[in-house]
Amino acid sequence: MSIAQCTSAHPVIRQIRQACAEPFEAFEECLRKNEAAVGNCAEHVRRFLQCAEQVQPTHTSSTAEAQPLPAS
Repeated sequence: MSIAQCTSAHPVIRQIRQACAEPFEAFEECLRKNEAAVGNCAEHVRRFLQCAEQVQPTHTSSTAEAQPLPAS
């Protein structure tokens, strides 16, 4: 499995994609309009990252199984 496939299948990445779709789409649009000056999109990146940082992972049985056990 490639890294892109693995990350896109991860529950937290899915949550971020859903919760932050609007700022991410705005960022992509900015990049399309500013191909020669991507620095103009810094504010769009900031908004997306701010959104992503606020996403709280939900704990499902599959993600709980993937977590390492604490050392005893």
